[in-house]
Amino acid sequence: MIRLYLDFDGTITLRDVGDELFMEFGDFHVHSAALMSGETDVRSYYKGVVQSLRKECTPEALKSFVEHQEVDSGLLDLLEFCKKRDIEVLIVSDGFDSYINPILSKHVLSNSEIGIGDLKVMSNTLEYRGLHWVPAFPGATESCSCFCASCKRNAVIGTSTESDVTIYVGDGMSDECAIQYCDVVFAKHSLAAYCNSHRIPHHPFKNLSDVQRILASKLATGELRHRRQAAVARAIALRSE
Repeated sequence: MIRLYLDFDGTITLRDVGDELFMEFGDFHVHSAALMSGETDVRSYYKGVVQSLRKECTPEALKSFVEHQEVDSGLLDLLEFCKKRDIEVLIVSDGFDSYINPILSKHVLSNSEIGIGDLKVMSNTLEYRGLHWVPAFPGATESCSCFCASCKRNAVIGTSTESDVTIYVGDGMSDECAIQYCDVVFAKHSLAAYCNSHRIPHHPFKNLSDVQRILASKLATGELRHRRQAAVARAIALRSE
């Protein structure tokens, strides 16, 4: 089977929605600076920045904020392309379900026959309790030192088999670990620079239409196949879990 792992913030969406949310309602820059300097880890960063959310960040305010978020214009075509070819699409995000699910519902469920129920989403969770938001990290692991609270490496190795061809599409630091376990990589922005510096084979892309076009070409020519280094990495990681 072919499985496509699709990052959310900055890949499905045009902007990093999580960063935008915390800039709009919280003390993003203070907590982000501590994270980027190494003073804190990702989970601690999220706990701190979520705690900094002002009381104005109600579920209603979040809903209004989500309404203005844009997605890549090629998203629906890519999802429909994958569905017709029995390619399973899994969304792997180090963001939060509280904005991921509404955005997907608006742009996928309401505009396509695919339906949000057909998309598996693995992410952190954010729940409104009383007058404040509480984050949780169901995808966290101690066996991986990735720049994530929701481990994308484990998302890949936990949902794929040895015979599967795995594809990853991403743009940033939270994707750096997972791509080492995938056969075909699509990268842009800082992830593309990371691939270049670490000699990880990848396809640069600007938008999801590029991803669809390259995938179609690879399927037509039979070039969609396993990458030996990724297969070995997956086997080692599975033994460590």
